Formats: sequence, C-alpha cells, structure tokens
Amino acid sequence: HVLVATESGKATARVVCREAAAAGDDLSEIKPVVRKLDDQDRARLEEIHRKEREYYLFCQDCVHRRKLPMKLIMVEQAFDGSRTTFYFSSETRVDFRDLLKDLVERFRIRIELRQVGTRQETAMLGGLGACGREFCCSTYLTEFQRISVKMAKYQNMTLNPTKISGLCGKLKCCLAYEKDVYSDLITKLPKIGKKVHLAQGKGVVVSINVIEQTFVAKLEDRRFMKATAEDVLTEEQFAELGLPEPSFQRRGAARRAAVSPGRRL
Repeated sequence: HVLVATESGKATARVVCREAAAAGDDLSEIKPVVRKLDDQDRARLEEIHRKEREYYLFCQDCVHRRKLPMKLIMVEQAFDGSRTTFYFSSETRVDFRDLLKDLVERFRIRIELRQVGTRQETAMLGGLGACGREFCCSTYLTEFQRISVKMAKYQNMTLNPTKISGLCGKLKCCLAYEKDVYSDLITKLPKIGKKVHLAQGKGVVVSINVIEQTFVAKLEDRRFMKATAEDVLTEEQFAELGLPEPSFQRRGAARRAAVSPGRRL
C-alpha cells in the first residue's frame, strides 16, 4: 500500500502492477505516489477505519430515528482527517439538514453528505458478476458509459432483463465492450426480413449470426439455406442462372388459369 495525492487530499492506494515502458505516455492523469506506507501510517489507517464504522452506525441510527427516505452506503474519511464523506442513495430528494446537525454536534468534524446513483452504489459495495469476476465498476472503470438495449440486440442476446441487467438494476456495462465490433460486423449482413437472391433460389432472411458472419434464408420452395454475404447475388446475376420456378408455384398458376373468371372456388 502507498500514500497518493488526490484532488480531495491524500489517500491510501494499493499497487496493482508495475509501470510498463510502453504505457508511460498514458499515465499522465494518474496522481503521483507520495510514499510507501510505514508502520505509523498503517496504525493511522486502522484508526480511520474504526472511526468510519463508528460514524456509520451513529448516522444509520439517526436516519432510522428521523425516518429519512435514504439508504446509507458507506462512510469515507480523508487520510489527513480533514473531511468525512457520508455516501447515501435515495429515490427522492432528501432534506438532510437536521441529520447534518446531528452529525456535526456529535463528532465536531467537517462533514459532507453526498447522494449517489445505483451504479455508484454498486461500485462502492462491490461484488461478483454473472461471469464470476468482480464488478468492472468496482475494479477498474472510472466512468460510466451510456448503455442501450440496441447494444444487446447487436450481439443477438436474449432481451431478458435478468440476463442483460447487472446487480445495480441497470444494463450491464460490459454490453458496450464489443459494441464497435458488432456494429461493424452487422452492417456486412442483410437484415432479417430482407429478400435475397441465392444460387439455390429466392429467399427471405430469417436469422443472422454476427460472429460467424452467416445468415439463414427461407427459400420460395420452403427450404432453409445457410449462406454468407458473399453468396448473395444481384438480380442480374440471378437472372443469368435461369432457375425454374418452384413446382408449387407452377401448380398454383395452372389452377388459376383453369378457373373461369365468373366461377368461385
């Protein structure tokens, strides 16, 4: 563990890897390391954790006593003790002026109450995702992208809320990881419902596979044919093949010709 300088003051951090020579130009936004933690710093850190638990329990009791519509998530105290932040979530706007008075009168410190959304709450609490790994938002994501259902459609995923939503109740952040790749690949395939000409006959696209770059078309003779984008012919190329009409179309045309205009079947 090391001591680092942040915008809100000094804080402790954990070293996760060594700086690579090739990545040196991309680390300009990372705050510098002050020093490695010594025994005195570790003792201070334990005292900070003890105070955070004390602050949390007292604030939780005040919230219940005043019946405030808010959920206390965590308490974070700066390493130098200059400020203590109480993070909470709520579906509505909360008037916490009385709560702030209770906290200041009890602890006599600089206090900040900050409301966060469900994504930030999940990032703070942490946990394991459906993939079995720790949440991306609690490990390395520094900002949240805008996620849409279209990203799941591009990846041909089942639009089941329990499958495409994270623990926060929002769409999973990982849906955006391969968005650009899928957006590029899907443009190379015909859309579902589009009429296509193949060497086997005319058909309509009923399904696509973005990863394999293939699609399945239902031909006029009711056969299903798997093909790629390169197998699609233009009308001129299809006409040059001179393929006969399907037998059921010929029979239907013959029956229509045999029926007189004034007779109904």
